[in-house]
Formats: sequence, structure tokens, C-alpha cells
Amino acid sequence: MAQPSPQIISKEPKWSVSLNPNEFVNSAAISGLAGRVVAGTFFHQYKSPSAPDASSEPNEFGTYCFDSDGNQLWADKFEGYEGIYCVAISDDASIAASGGWYSNNPFTGFVRAYDASDGTQLFNYPVPGARVGALAISADGTTLVAGADNLYLFQQSNGVFPTKPAIFELTGTGNSVESVSVSGDGSSIVMGDSQGNVYLIEQNGGQIGNVYPWSSTELETVHSVAIAPLGGYFAVVGYSQYAYLFSTDSIKQKEYVSVYDFGSVSRVGWVAISMTGDFISAVRNDPGSTDGLVYGLQNNNQGLVQLWSQPTIANPNSTSVDFLGRYVTVSDGYGGAGHFYLFDAATGGPLWLYETAQMSWPMFISSSGTGIVAGSDVGSVYYFTPD
Repeated sequence: MAQPSPQIISKEPKWSVSLNPNEFVNSAAISGLAGRVVAGTFFHQYKSPSAPDASSEPNEFGTYCFDSDGNQLWADKFEGYEGIYCVAISDDASIAASGGWYSNNPFTGFVRAYDASDGTQLFNYPVPGARVGALAISADGTTLVAGADNLYLFQQSNGVFPTKPAIFELTGTGNSVESVSVSGDGSSIVMGDSQGNVYLIEQNGGQIGNVYPWSSTELETVHSVAIAPLGGYFAVVGYSQYAYLFSTDSIKQKEYVSVYDFGSVSRVGWVAISMTGDFISAVRNDPGSTDGLVYGLQNNNQGLVQLWSQPTIANPNSTSVDFLGRYVTVSDGYGGAGHFYLFDAATGGPLWLYETAQMSWPMFISSSGTGIVAGSDVGSVYYFTPD
């Protein structure tokens, strides 16, 4: 597969901070105006040359919050098992959250929510028998959704989160939530699970409302879902060669609006969508290949049309797009160096590239398109500006 243009500019971050060189930063999130970022540390002994020496496995993990100048605003550290799998922050920078794996004996996951201004812990909810691997927060921070063995919904009432969430229980032995996304107003939740099921869940006042499921024999596992912040459309990708576009009306009829066929691929690992759902980015891996592709797709009169595609040096892991669909981010890496990319969403033109010593998983642009947060297996968090 072709490599990115050698003329692509090498970009340096505005700042970077090493959280723990013996752990991974596999989760990061950024507020709407890019003034606040959160990141979490995690460790798992992968059989990979990029993994740190696990002769003494770390057991202290943390959720960290920084401002746009790299000043640490607060941190929540704890001793646990594997640590932070996911973090989130509301668009208005009021609420942050983290989730992951707290204990292996007994097996316990967790969800923690914070006042994002000072790190005050708002709740710490244990999830027995399952780790938390996905989080989403509404734009104003009032709706928080966590994915583990089931879907957990926390809805503020009079500024206070409940001590117990509303729960949507999955079916299927060994099933788990792989990805969650929530509309800007928190009324619509999209979820995908490890057995290829997609759900649109309506909620009101913190209660599970109408649930609209969809599944396909073509989709073995849902890797990523993304709902447009204004609602209306959402995209789904997974262990198949397809990207599915739904509307919140079409899924009620158990139908998708459009499907895009990427051809012979091993998986489509991540998807992102613009504010109105008119632009979608997605990353794919090819069978037996160490590289991949990122795509820009247009929702053209309710049909998915390819605008462009660009190669990545290593297997791509995540992608994001700002609300107006001006920029696309991509992170990559497996078993070696990782890379952070920024592309022009209209043309697919590569704008810049930054290389890390080990694989890189999270890279997310703010809804305003003015700041980008990223994390790497070298244990560092990075902050970039688009220009």
C-alpha cells in the first residue's frame, strides 16, 4: 500500500506531558473550545515488542486534567488492576468521567464522574464482574453513559447524579458494550455490542425509554458508533467491510439509510461524524497488512459517497472530526512506532504528521476544531493545534 506523501509536514505538539512511561495513555478527550483535556493511564501485558517491561506490573493509575497550556489542573490516582480504559469530558467542560478495571479479585469495573473545573469526585460507581470500556457525555454534562456488560445511564437531577444508574441489559452470553455515543442534548443514545447488535435508545429524565435494535449477519462485532451531535444521523462500523449510515427514524423500521463497502478488509475500526451528519471519517485495516487507510465519506442526499482516501503508515486505531467537518484526525501504530495525522476533510490532503516511539491509540479534535488531544503507549499525553 502507498505511504503518505513524503512532503507532509512534521508537526510538533504545543505541549506534551509524560504521565507514566511504564503505562499506556489509551484514552483522552477534549472539551468543545479545547480549553480542557482529560487523559487516563492503563496497563495490560500485550505480547508485543512495543509493550513495556512487565517484570513489575504497575498498579497505580490515574485520570488527569490539563488546560490548553499544559498546566495540570487536577488528578485522581488510585491503586488498581489495569486502570483507565476510557475517559470523556462534556463539550461545555463542566463534567469529566473515567471508566475501566479496578480489581481482578473480585472482578470489578468502575465509572467515576468529576466536576471538571477542580476534579471533585461526583460519584464512584463499581461495576461487578465487568470492566468499563466506553463512555459518552452529553454536551452540557447532564447525561453520562457507560458501557460494560450492560449499558449504564446516569442522568443529573437538580445538578446531582443518582447513586444508582438506569441499566439496559444486554442479551447473549459473554456479550459486552463496545462503543457508545450520545446526542448533544442527551436524549438519544447509540450503542454497539460485541455480538454485532446496534441499538438506538431514547431516554428522558434518566430512564430507559424506547429501544430500537438492529443487527446484520455481516457485522460480527461493532467496533465504533458515532451519532451526530444534533441527532438525526449516526454511523456504525465493525468487524466487516461496511460502514452503515442510519437515521434515528430509519432504525425504527430496522433499516439503514445507506451502506458503504470498503472492499476486502479485516475490520473498520473507528468512525466519526460531523455536527449535522453530512461528513463521516472512518479507518480500515487490511488482512495481513501492517498499514491501512482513512476515508472521508459524504452523506449525500442520504447516501454515503467516498470523497477521498489516504494511506496510513501503520494500522490506524482512531479517527475524529470537528463539528463543521473541516479536519480529520487519525492515530495509528501496532508493534512499533505510532503516528498522529491531521487531514483536510474536504480534500483529504495531509496537513501534518507526528511520530511517537510506540503505538498511538487516542487522537480527538475539539468540536470547535481549535485543539487536539492525543495519547501514546509511551505513557504521554499530547496537545496540538490544527495550524
